[in-house]
Amino acid sequence: MCNIMKKLVLVAMLALGVVAAGSAQKKNVSLAKNKAMNTEAPDFEGAKTAIEAALQDETTKDAADTWYVAGLVYEKIVDNDIYKSMVGGTANADLQGESAIKSHDYYVVAYDKDLQPNAKGKVKPKYSKSIRKAMQKYYQQMVLVNYGINAYNNRDFEKAIRAFEVHTGIPDLAMFAGDENPFVKDTIYYQIRYYTALAYERMDKSDKTLEIFEQIKDKGYEEVYIAQHLSDLYKERFDTINYVRTLEEGYKRFPNEFFFLGNLINFMIFNGQEEEGIAYLDKAIEQDPTNAQYYDVKGSVMETLNRNEEAERFYDKALQLDPMNVKALNDKGRMVYNRAYKLEDQAVATRDLKQADALEKQALETYKESLPYFEKAAELNPEDADNLRTLRSVYYRLLRTDSSYQSKYDRVNAQLKAL
Repeated sequence: MCNIMKKLVLVAMLALGVVAAGSAQKKNVSLAKNKAMNTEAPDFEGAKTAIEAALQDETTKDAADTWYVAGLVYEKIVDNDIYKSMVGGTANADLQGESAIKSHDYYVVAYDKDLQPNAKGKVKPKYSKSIRKAMQKYYQQMVLVNYGINAYNNRDFEKAIRAFEVHTGIPDLAMFAGDENPFVKDTIYYQIRYYTALAYERMDKSDKTLEIFEQIKDKGYEEVYIAQHLSDLYKERFDTINYVRTLEEGYKRFPNEFFFLGNLINFMIFNGQEEEGIAYLDKAIEQDPTNAQYYDVKGSVMETLNRNEEAERFYDKALQLDPMNVKALNDKGRMVYNRAYKLEDQAVATRDLKQADALEKQALETYKESLPYFEKAAELNPEDADNLRTLRSVYYRLLRTDSSYQSKYDRVNAQLKAL
């Protein structure tokens, strides 16, 4: 045989080898599909092995058919486990979730390849409709959500995030763009996004928590908590611009949630913006003049600015509106107590015995004046250790000249020991 003839034979044999290999891998695609679709006795392990070989082979790895069947294999695993649970078996949420994620990932690639033009430059999709239907099914069945909840409860936050994000990402896939989008982002959708944000925070990835919370802060789920948490996260980063912004937004949206106004005023008072802080508070009082909490806060602001007479007036106003306001009771009692303490200090410091005696008596009377506030606060909140300690201190001072306070001192002392 001449050399030219030998070369032709060799080329022909190589070509036959390539065709044979390609044909074998196409058979793997068909084999995987048949094994997965066998309703009587599906062989999912065999199907996975066959499609994995096709996905790695040069002749089939870029074909839409291959990727579609890969997605179909794992879709059928999900369907089979759901069916088992419906006929008395136990659902395997992990199997369903992991398989749904793989199916989703394969289908996303398959959808893209299915829309590529053929050799003649025409787009003739074969699988797009089936893929969209499968994605809708995963979303409606909540298999990814159940898997994510299991992972979250087991503190596997990385898996939880993956499951939640695949689920909530389905409505935004390109295959559902425009008029073809059948999804409504309802409360459940935003609930899942909320827990995705919390999972990121558990993984010390609070940048993602911030990003998600900013996206969903006005979507109807846990809005107050999200607004509060956003401000806390910005505060932790010393991002004062966004910290103040979130507090201002929160106060405008939730004026009855004192968290926002209180923190806003505190920030301004302690950052040299006293007048701005007071202006916010005055506006709140103007809008709700019977809110005792606002007057108590203004009393605290005045006290911080050493405007003590004004502070007491505002505490009195708060108690006039709400005699059971524990904080206002404590605040007013503390101011009276501090006056008594200063008188006591003056009595110790003076060298004039007559004047010292007068100051001591005046101090005791002022301590007595503080008693009703601390006693009422203790009655309303018997577990407030700080208030009980101050009350005990007053009784101790008074029993030095009046033994009738001994029993009261003993009672409060026992309360503190029991806490």
